[in-house]
Amino acid sequence: MKRDFALIKPNAETGEHEVMTITLFDNPTEADMAARAIYGATAYAKESSQYDVQLPAIVKEGTFYNYKMKELRGEDGKLSFVRVGETPAEYIPTPAEQIAELKKRNEELEEVLDQLVLKSLGGA
Repeated sequence: MKRDFALIKPNAETGEHEVMTITLFDNPTEADMAARAIYGATAYAKESSQYDVQLPAIVKEGTFYNYKMKELRGEDGKLSFVRVGETPAEYIPTPAEQIAELKKRNEELEEVLDQLVLKSLGGA
């Protein structure tokens, strides 16, 4: 099954690891090989399937960060974008994690409902 992988190139000048593109691969080995072939020996791939990564983005200490951008219009009327910060990419839970969370919430609601029914019947 194909998964999303970010191809990442370390920037020697800034020290940041820039996400160059996100594409589909069958496994991490293929993704790493492609990253090195395209972006050089220091490039690498990182699975991004479970994160809402929006380009432009970087990787810091193993975490994806999306750039916060601001629009600026120059005196000549040309529109440009300037980076004003970054925010961690939102984690997207797997279907199994979502189901587990829903089951947990359902159990909590059932417990509250049981207490309310018991209380309305004059118990506890």
